[in-house]
Amino acid sequence: MTYTYRNPWAKPYEPQDYNRVCPPPIEYAGCQLYHVLHNQWDTVKAGTCIAQRCGVEGAKHAADLVADLMFPSFQDVRERWYAEIEATDDA
Repeated sequence: MTYTYRNPWAKPYEPQDYNRVCPPPIEYAGCQLYHVLHNQWDTVKAGTCIAQRCGVEGAKHAADLVADLMFPSFQDVRERWYAEIEATDDA
């Protein structure tokens, strides 16, 4: 099937949406996880890609980081991931 969702990294002159031909997404933590290439998974919430990760576990982790937000952005994922790393380093 073909799935369409917003590409937040697109420059103004580039296509603003991803059109992916892939299997149906996995629903996880309020997100849809799309297996788009051999080891690439897109994490999508509220119609926007918020993370691109290697492996389904990486995509799930991105979803877990923002499970409490209705409309997260990729910046939210990044900030919470960095905060998680800093907390681990401080321990």
